[in-house]
Amino acid sequence: MRLLEPYFLYAFLALAIPIIIHLFSFQKHKIVQFSNVAFLKQIRQKKSNITKLQKLLLLLTRLLLTSAIILAFSEPYISNNEEAIESKKIIGIYIDNSFSMNAENEKGRLIDQAKNHARNVLNAHKESDEFIFLSNELQGKHQRILDYNNCLEAIDQTSIEAQVLEINTVINRWNSLKQNEINTKSELFIISDFQKTSFKEEFYLKDKHFTTHLIPISSYPQGNIAIDTCYLESPNHILGEQEWLNFDISNTSNQDLENLTVKLFINGKQKALSTLSIKAQEKTSSKLSFNNHSIGIQKAYIEIKDPVIPFDNKLYFNFNVKASNKVLCIYEEHENKSLFALFQDNIFEYQSYKVGMLDLSKLNQQNLIILDGITHPTSGLINELKLYTENGGNLLIIPSSKIDREAYKNLALKLNIPEYSEYHSRNLKVAKLNTNHSIFKDVFEKQTKDTDLPNVKQYYSLKNTHFNSEEQIMSLNTNEPFISSYINGLGSVYLLCSPLNKKATNLEKHALLVPLLYNMGIQNASEENIYYTIGKTKTIELQNHSSIKQWRIQKEGTIDLLPEVKTIDQKIYINIEELIQEDGFYTLTNKDENKIISFNYNRLESNLTTWETEELEKINTQYTHIKLWKKEGLQLEKSLRENRSGSNLWHILILFSLVLLIAESLLLKNWKKNKTHIKLDIK
Repeated sequence: MRLLEPYFLYAFLALAIPIIIHLFSFQKHKIVQFSNVAFLKQIRQKKSNITKLQKLLLLLTRLLLTSAIILAFSEPYISNNEEAIESKKIIGIYIDNSFSMNAENEKGRLIDQAKNHARNVLNAHKESDEFIFLSNELQGKHQRILDYNNCLEAIDQTSIEAQVLEINTVINRWNSLKQNEINTKSELFIISDFQKTSFKEEFYLKDKHFTTHLIPISSYPQGNIAIDTCYLESPNHILGEQEWLNFDISNTSNQDLENLTVKLFINGKQKALSTLSIKAQEKTSSKLSFNNHSIGIQKAYIEIKDPVIPFDNKLYFNFNVKASNKVLCIYEEHENKSLFALFQDNIFEYQSYKVGMLDLSKLNQQNLIILDGITHPTSGLINELKLYTENGGNLLIIPSSKIDREAYKNLALKLNIPEYSEYHSRNLKVAKLNTNHSIFKDVFEKQTKDTDLPNVKQYYSLKNTHFNSEEQIMSLNTNEPFISSYINGLGSVYLLCSPLNKKATNLEKHALLVPLLYNMGIQNASEENIYYTIGKTKTIELQNHSSIKQWRIQKEGTIDLLPEVKTIDQKIYINIEELIQEDGFYTLTNKDENKIISFNYNRLESNLTTWETEELEKINTQYTHIKLWKKEGLQLEKSLRENRSGSNLWHILILFSLVLLIAESLLLKNWKKNKTHIKLDIK
């Protein structure tokens, strides 16, 4: 047996009080006069013996009563783990406050029960212990050692949040917070519904250097229907064109779902509707079609109705519709009629200028610029093309049979592409087509060995210089590149090694020219994400030409946030970590520019499958560093206190004190009834 509060033993000095009382009796005797005291002397002798015995019993009772009370205040306990009890500990308390904890069971909301369990954990530990509180939002004010009162305040303020954390992230944060307390023993209490999407397989093997206590809370059995994701088939959005929206919906319930209505809203108006069926515990993919009726940013969302778990019933997204894709062709002397004819489609706005007549200010408005047979690009044009590609523009370079080597050397240096070297005249053939290149996306169903590929009679070799961004689109049977793509900043540069005329190649009349140039014209390197995920997206990347003024994130006049902004490698990064807590449409603005961005809740919570109690019990028996607690309320607190401080004996001593108090009362009552003090006065 050990004592938690041994300094109370000094109170044993109080045992002197009942001893003094019994040694010095201050009772007053009543004088009664009798004529004959012979018989009274015999009675007095008998009574004196009984009184001495009663006094001894009363003294013993009072000594035992005082001793029991003193020992009770010393808090005696019995434990097999003396070291754990005597030392100070760091106690970690993690409350899972994700959306799934907003569910209910017969005792109310799970989050409210989790907070009560956290208070029980707090109360079960010693005042000398220190605490670390963790929840899904990982607030900075909690990222430190807390005392009892601060930890209790943090627990009381916990509410449901949009952030979803995997348990590995929680444990990593826990380890980082307690790393300065190397010599202090630590324990982590995890209070959650233990969804398997957050608690991956073998989560209990993450760290065995401290004891992990599992306190599970389960809700009523329920299923969920969720919109998991969506995407637009085409990255190019043109006014009047048909669009296809692909989406995935999952059914995690145990019942088949029939006639689920899916609605698409654009700018507040319903644009499409579909019904579908999903089998239990399965996911289905589908699509909706609509037409673009207005230019500019389109605010859209796809919606279903599911009253059980509503947070994943909507998926917000936005996209930019353009009037057309602008293509600019810059030529030396004569305009290429094939290029003119190819870009007469309604989705293109085609312009061509002779190199000497070009207005350089128009370059940054184009989606694709074609340099067709330019002999000597000027330094001014080269510098503008450099800025244009770095900011996300697409550039196709078609050489002339006679080029100024120094000018093209400067062009290659500015655009981070290889130089043209020797000009060859020999009959070759394109031998390899890179169908995996983005320029040929959805062009080929399959490629056969007999596929007709372009012939080449005249071409430039490229200097053997390695470029990380190089991707060959077509290569010759000499393994030399014929068309290659390169990345410069945010844009793409396409390098053709032959002039586009019949003397050099038959590509001008070949069927591959149409998809090749068509996709170059609609490629949009600066296309931004149609939506971001709260808690998953940490930064938003902007083009370098964006203003460097202070950016703000606003939502319908109710939210106004000031994010951290960094510029790295010609790109602007806006840090939104922990800033966004609600889904919906936001405006990213710095007064000069306004950008619409969409945020959605993390779908990790949509799958409600949890670890069963039997599974957790099995883990508890297999691993000594894992402890499972199934009790609640005061019973949980009592068990945790015994785990921390051993089996307490003070309550037994209190009961023993009550018994002694009753015994003392009975002794005094009996004594008062039978004692008679007589003083004889014989004259």
